[in-house]
Amino acid sequence: MRKKLLLALFAIPVIANAQFFQNFDAGTTIPAGWTVLNGGDTNTWAVVNYTGGSATAYSGTNTMSIGYASQAHNDHLVTPAITVTAGVNDFLSFYARSRDPLYPETISLKVSTTTPTAAAFTNILAANVAPASGTNFYRFAYDLSAYVGQTIYVSFYSTTTDMFFFDVDDVYNGAIPACDVPSTVIVNSVASNSANVSWTASPTAGATYQIEYGPTGFTQGSGTVITSTTASAVIPGLSPSTAYQFYVRSNCGANGFSAWTAVKAFTTSCAAVASFPYTQNFDTATIPSCWTNEAVTGGGTAVWTYVTANGNNTITPKSAPRMAEFRTTTAGNKAKLVSAPLDISGLATPQLKFSLANVNWSGDIDELRIFYKANSGDAWTQIGSSYTTENTAWLDVTIPLPNKSANYFIAFEGTSNWARGINVDNVSVSDASALGVDDVAKSSGTKVFPNPVKDLLNISTDKKIRSIEIFSLTGQLIKTLDKDTKQVNVSDLKKGVYLLRIKSEGKDESFKIVKD
Repeated sequence: MRKKLLLALFAIPVIANAQFFQNFDAGTTIPAGWTVLNGGDTNTWAVVNYTGGSATAYSGTNTMSIGYASQAHNDHLVTPAITVTAGVNDFLSFYARSRDPLYPETISLKVSTTTPTAAAFTNILAANVAPASGTNFYRFAYDLSAYVGQTIYVSFYSTTTDMFFFDVDDVYNGAIPACDVPSTVIVNSVASNSANVSWTASPTAGATYQIEYGPTGFTQGSGTVITSTTASAVIPGLSPSTAYQFYVRSNCGANGFSAWTAVKAFTTSCAAVASFPYTQNFDTATIPSCWTNEAVTGGGTAVWTYVTANGNNTITPKSAPRMAEFRTTTAGNKAKLVSAPLDISGLATPQLKFSLANVNWSGDIDELRIFYKANSGDAWTQIGSSYTTENTAWLDVTIPLPNKSANYFIAFEGTSNWARGINVDNVSVSDASALGVDDVAKSSGTKVFPNPVKDLLNISTDKKIRSIEIFSLTGQLIKTLDKDTKQVNVSDLKKGVYLLRIKSEGKDESFKIVKD
């Protein structure tokens, strides 16, 4: 936005036209012509380089930043001298960010019409520059025409106490743009073949927009250009699992185009798996394509690996040559191994199968939990049991998948208790509808009958049953029997279709049953 300054003016001789653009990328010291005045605690304005970190500058690698301290700041970051000339350098803009919403940094903009000393900054250009806190930068723009004919200095002035970081980038002093650049470009969501992006509209009335995009590293001018009449757009026709870059600029008709924004980037997601049964056996030394590791809050930085044997060589892959493993030497470490996206919307009765082993070490046992979410933006929901008891041989697990969708994710969450590791192999997602509603004989020889059932459901198996669970088709646990029994009373269930889960030695099986 533009702000007019209604301030008293002081006439001083014209020295020079200070027209500049500064992105602080030339080095890690204060740029020539700029001044830092530190009147508070030891922390003051300094160049921050983001190479290799999780945060980024607005453009390039560096920002000018001021960080938190327990004592109050009283610090000025001062621009070079600006001799304000109409139509030449009567405009100032920059991008700013307050990094932490819990500790919001703010600054003010002050003007000196004499010298770049703290006492000389008596005029207020903006009393409260307060970008919304977070990772995004916001553009601020100011009209300096009230100072035409004067040489001024502008101060980025901080007085906060024990906040976090305030970052400044891409400071521009020049002519008021006939067509102003869009600001605060955000990637809102990314799919396998498109991305939704938005920005703060140009202050130039009636502006439309161009978006140029292409694969990461494309030469600007050679990309694909689309147009938008609003401050958002869907970038279409993208390839899955591909990194892209894009730029945005305003089109102001007779006043021409604005400059392009700084480059923004995103990577498209994998296309959802739509052919079933889908299997993953973790047979390479790296994470499978389209699978991801996801950190768990407070769980450390360890990730799943792909090994040929567990911690004491008592477990080898169910199917050679490798298996997935979560194992650390720090109790309490956690991490999720997240599947590729799955389109299970067309499966009548989707189910997950996998094999699990977890060997103790001096009585300690690593743990496994299974989670799902029906859409990428949903919270994780646990399904099935918490696997906290030891399995010294492979346990074959079958779990019904609730709330099927076209963008489904499954996560295997390992918890380390410094044991021999959680080992997972032979993961598959399939349609269990082939089980039918009649008597079913599984490869293990287990039968459930009669089916449909009215009162008593019988189980025929030569294995000792550890527990029986009955789920609704949406995954809700209805009933549990923690004992070795071959008969289940279902007379209290409403008519409908359910999933019966039988846990026995070496097996964790599910059956579709109909309550009559």
